[in-house]
Amino acid sequence: MTRPARDPGLQPERTALAWQRTVLGVVIGSVLLAAVNLRVGQPVLSVLAGALAVATLVPTVLRPPSGGLPRDGRLHSWGFLVRVASLVGVLGFLGAASAVVSLL
Repeated sequence: MTRPARDPGLQPERTALAWQRTVLGVVIGSVLLAAVNLRVGQPVLSVLAGALAVATLVPTVLRPPSGGLPRDGRLHSWGFLVRVASLVGVLGFLGAASAVVSLL
């Protein structure tokens, strides 16, 4: 018995929406971190968090993931994955730096 051809259904669209939610979370987290740092008197960390929000939002608005499959049927999202993972890491680093500075 032969297996039927793979039907991805809505999986590519769900994956694209999940990445968009992750990017939105990084933007909101960066804006909140910038506001908190500004309020407690850490302008350098506030500017860095604001720059992270802009660096996250601008490329996403200019070229959001489409969720569709290319002609060869394979998803080529490695660059987007690396970019989002890096942005999440930078946000975590800025949050940790903010916590350390407030303790000192």
